[in-house]
Amino acid sequence: MIELLNGAIFIADAHENDERKGFWEFLQALKKDEIVASQLFLMGDIFDLLIGEISATHDFAKPYIELLEELADKMEIIYLEGNHDFNLSLFFNKVKVFSLEKQALVLHTSKDKKCEFYLAHGDIFLNPFLEFALKSLRNHYLLSFLNFLNFISFNLISRSILKKQKQKNLFFKIENFELLARKRYEKFKANKSWVIEGHYHQNLLLDEEKIKYFNLASFAYEKSFFIVECEQEIKFRECKLRGQNV
Repeated sequence: MIELLNGAIFIADAHENDERKGFWEFLQALKKDEIVASQLFLMGDIFDLLIGEISATHDFAKPYIELLEELADKMEIIYLEGNHDFNLSLFFNKVKVFSLEKQALVLHTSKDKKCEFYLAHGDIFLNPFLEFALKSLRNHYLLSFLNFLNFISFNLISRSILKKQKQKNLFFKIENFELLARKRYEKFKANKSWVIEGHYHQNLLLDEEKIKYFNLASFAYEKSFFIVECEQEIKFRECKLRGQNV
């Protein structure tokens, strides 16, 4: 079981593309020690599109992968795959990658090993059809075939997906999301432990006696990331890349 360290940083849903490069700025700040982290948790959908078998998605991500591997020499980096970035294990040696099948990832703190955290991108515990579709989409042979089609069509498929992603509203509020959050918490069977997810982009924190749930904000929206403070009690401090604390 992985230990959650005081000062760990959580980032979700950066949705990096050739027009949105806030995550690159963040990594540069980490490299220069302008931002300091004991650990870095990447909670999925860090890229608009990065798939192990789809070669057209690799060139854009290559500098990020190299820098993440470099940063992993001075901090533990944990990458939970999302629904836009998956089958990533071939890219990383030092960064620890957790696929959909390995989520929820369970952590504990050093001071209280009973204080657990359940981490997931957010695309588990969906309706059976959608869950089956997402798992099928990760099939190596299907993706290899799609990669061939993408290649002979001059990357028509990947370019179309990326174009739609650039037009997509990543920042809308989901009506009655708190009710959905409470239902999702029950599915984790977390028993008063923390559940932390991305995917929904809602920046909602519920810290009650029987439920401790945090849906992270999308980094792509206001370049928000979260520093965990776990000295006396668990706190999530929101920071923004430009140096403005919230």
